[in-house]
Order: sequence, then C-alpha cells, then structure tokens
Amino acid sequence: MSTTGNVFDLSLAFELGRQRAWYVPGMQAEFVQLGDWQGSVVSGSGVNFRTLSLNPHAQGSHTETLGHVCNGDFPVHAVPMPWLQDALLISVTPEDQHAMGKVIRWQMVKNAVEHIGGWQACTALIIRTLPNSEQKKTQNYAHQDAAYFESAVGSHLAAQGIQHWLVDLPSVDREEDGGALACHRTFWGLGPDETTPGPAARVEATISELLYIPQAVEDGRWQLNLQVAPLENDAAPCVPILTRTT
Repeated sequence: MSTTGNVFDLSLAFELGRQRAWYVPGMQAEFVQLGDWQGSVVSGSGVNFRTLSLNPHAQGSHTETLGHVCNGDFPVHAVPMPWLQDALLISVTPEDQHAMGKVIRWQMVKNAVEHIGGWQACTALIIRTLPNSEQKKTQNYAHQDAAYFESAVGSHLAAQGIQHWLVDLPSVDREEDGGALACHRTFWGLGPDETTPGPAARVEATISELLYIPQAVEDGRWQLNLQVAPLENDAAPCVPILTRTT
C-alpha cells in the first residue's frame, strides 16, 4: 500500500507467511530444484527462481467474480474493466447486534451515500469501516467474527448500478454463515441455492475485499483504477488505486 500526492493505493500486499483470513496460512515460497540446480542466489545460482503458493481470497487484497459461488468458468481477469471509473467512497460504523455480530445495514449505506451527494451515476462503491485503525494492515481476521453486510445491501447496490464493490473487510458476508454467502449472492443476482448462473446473474460485477483505506482519503467521489492480476481463477490479487484529477 502506498500514497503519492493525490493518488492512493488501497491494496494489502501478499506477504510471505502473513495470514489474514479464513484459517489459511500465509503465502509460501520455495526455490525451484531441477536436479542438482537450485534457484537460489544464496546457494550459488545466478538467479532467485521461486514457486509461490498463495490463496487470493485469504492472504491479501483481491477481486472476485460470481465464480466464487457458482459452477462454470468465470475468471476475474476476463472481466472488462475501464481504465478509470467513477467511484464513491463512504465510511460506516457497524452496529453490534450481539448474537448477530457486527452488522452493516442498507440504511446505513444509503445514508452515507446521501451525505456525500447521492450516487452520481458511479459504477464503483468503496466502503471503509470505522474505527479505521492501522492495525487492519496486519490483522488476522480468522475466528474474529468480523463485521459484515446484511443481504439487502447487495441487491440494493445492484439496483443502483454498482458494478464493482470494494470493502476493507475479509468478506461482505459473515465469517460463519453456514455457506450461505447471502450478500455475495444478492449482489451478483443469484438465488440462495443457485449454482448455475441464470439470466439475472451479473457476470461482469466484482467484489474486492481485504483492502485498507487510509484515513487521509476523504469520503466522496473519486476515480478508480482497479487493477487485477491476470490469473485464470474466480479471484486474483488486486491493486485498487484512487485518484482525483481536479
């Protein structure tokens, strides 16, 4: 994650050994061994040549498609992505509903958007949760029951024309929800048990998770450059960059 002038990188890096969510160990790296040759400068090779083992959903900022919850081939690198798109950034404080956990409700999102002037025909929405401690940069969310969104948020965002939804949480859904992933599904236009996307499915809509939005980035309208690694998978590491040209 970096900041330069009026440009803000919202990504959390995939770091060796850094565990962030979903009970998965951090990214691992092994030097390639080919016969007697090892791809390690320390071992005498002319190059470092390592194979990485990573999980996009668990170890850093990532963007995902409905292939996350569906059968079929919906690789994220194939989703058309504009170089720049209009995006809204809002901040919300989850409500502690005790047994229901920390919930972000549609009315909270709606109120925050109205506070900065409405939807303004933006195609992306970035949501920062409060409080916004820098501890988020190294937080391991496994077994923490992080805040999540009620399922109605997904359907309302879809109705508003939001194509790309970005959050600083490990998931838009609750950590343990019996596999429902209800908010993912409503955002992607899928029914509760739908595993084969129907005509209402939003195959070009994406969700990005595990971001960090610095406090210096004020709520309001921005331009978003959402860069996604060219991996043929339902999810891939991403680098969301916010900027303002005026």
